[in-house]
Amino acid sequence: MKLDRIRNFCIIAHIDHGKSTLADRMMEMTGTVAKREMKSQLLDSMELEREKGITIKLAPVRMKYEYQLEQSDISHSSERNRTAQTNLDCMGGMYDLNLIDTPGHVDFSYEVSRSLQACEGAVLVVDASQGIQAQTLANVYLAMEQDLAIIPVLNKVDLPAADVPRVSRQVINLLGCREDEIIQISAKTGNNVDQVLAAIVKRVPAPTGNMHDKTRALIFDSYYDDYRGVILYVRVVDGQIKKSEAIHMMATGANGLALEVGHLSPGMIPDPSLGTGEIGYIVTNLKTTREARVGDTVTLKKYIG
Repeated sequence: MKLDRIRNFCIIAHIDHGKSTLADRMMEMTGTVAKREMKSQLLDSMELEREKGITIKLAPVRMKYEYQLEQSDISHSSERNRTAQTNLDCMGGMYDLNLIDTPGHVDFSYEVSRSLQACEGAVLVVDASQGIQAQTLANVYLAMEQDLAIIPVLNKVDLPAADVPRVSRQVINLLGCREDEIIQISAKTGNNVDQVLAAIVKRVPAPTGNMHDKTRALIFDSYYDDYRGVILYVRVVDGQIKKSEAIHMMATGANGLALEVGHLSPGMIPDPSLGTGEIGYIVTNLKTTREARVGDTVTLKKYIG
């Protein structure tokens, strides 16, 4: 996939503001998951997450989205384009949307900060009946520090307790955006979720990087699988990583093999390689996650020494 056809983003929100439900609707609308396989909180795979209804661990997923070019895209004035951070050159057609679903609880802010480093944009979900919460502010400031494009979304606007004008003012004061840039949705019913998908294509910048440079990939999560060994979740910054290539961890100095590379959709789907700008996984032959720490950079062994 060409760089200008990739969008990397995460969803940030306070706990119980509908973040995982929005992710479910996005996967449903893009056909990432068949309706018969659909269940609520699909990305929350841990038993505790499903039991408590909260997200604890970040989870990446790649969605194929066909963007229909709108008339408003063609007739955008340059002033509106500048203020709305719209990609005027975005064309209709198929896009890879890489979503990282992040925890909303205050105890997991480190997970959120790791996700933001792998993205160019963030969808800010605010409950229209509760307004902006303290943890939402903390995560928004983290996103601003990373200079991410932020798409404000008001969720649960169909609830009787929703106070859209009041919460809209809060969002405008926080982000300095215009009222017409705030997307009003109901993640539960799927109302206006298609507008969020279109906004991701239009407002989130495409990743930058050079496919021909030396390989650099950021590890934003890693875990040990009893059957497969250490599995890394990475964002490729430059170059590419192919299956069976010898890899090297820059910080720990550990060497290993990329036994399998691929993307999550939401299950593991092997690919021949992971290229610049893409988010995916690497199955390695490493023995422990201490050899591949979060925040480390993966490169190819042939570039070392």
